[in-house]
Amino acid sequence: MNYRHIYHAGNFADVAKHVGLMYCLGALQRKDSAIFVLDTHAGRGFYDLQAPEAQKSGEADRGIQRLIETGLGETALADYFASIRARRGKRLPRYPGSPALIAGALRLQDRALFVELMPAEARAAEREIESIGRVRTEIGDGYAALKAFLPPEERRGLVLIDPPYESLDELKLMLQAFAEAYRRWPGGTYLMWYPIRSAGQRSMVHSRFEALRIPKMLFADLAIHPDDAGIGLAGSGLMIVNPPYGADDHLKDAYAAIHRGIATPGAGYVEVGRLTPERMAQ
Repeated sequence: MNYRHIYHAGNFADVAKHVGLMYCLGALQRKDSAIFVLDTHAGRGFYDLQAPEAQKSGEADRGIQRLIETGLGETALADYFASIRARRGKRLPRYPGSPALIAGALRLQDRALFVELMPAEARAAEREIESIGRVRTEIGDGYAALKAFLPPEERRGLVLIDPPYESLDELKLMLQAFAEAYRRWPGGTYLMWYPIRSAGQRSMVHSRFEALRIPKMLFADLAIHPDDAGIGLAGSGLMIVNPPYGADDHLKDAYAAIHRGIATPGAGYVEVGRLTPERMAQ
């Protein structure tokens, strides 16, 4: 693998993904019973935004750093900003990856497993993460972990599937792995991230998910550039299966706030809606 997330940490796609993640975690914790969280492509705990790689790409400057300057007062983003410890007038020195965000949100009764293929990243996560819940990091294939660890003993929880999309077959691999995981654990909440590079590619991704004929799919798409700008990553998409109550409205408001804070006026869009109904027709 050549992918290194340090170049992209704290960009608008990270922000969009993590806003959805933190809302779903908080919603699941409205009940006292324990939850299990599986992060299949975990990465490390924190990313140094002063590192040469982050400085070279400038993605955090155009993403989370700009949003702190422009959107810290947005009510819909208050919980997210609290989770990353953003402060008014202060640049964020490091950006938390999904393992750090998940671990920081766990309660004593909760449990999380972080799976990462790259040993150095996995070891960094082990060193950097603190939690009052039970956490474990494993070096391995995230798709294999879906088979090995689902369904969990807690029977409630969340799975985050966030691959790097280096391979042309990544979407196919993810959909196959998710479909099998869903058959094993249909009651879990699943969050799956996908890039938006063009209008046609976005439509294809939605169609591929819809073809699985799995109910209760919510898509949340945020683009800060026109779909067909030809710049690489125009937008960020999140597919949520079994979304918690209120996710639709929260993500509409939160993504609109992100868009206001980061996108060039008149560019991009926010679209949040149900891809599949509560029940599928037989």
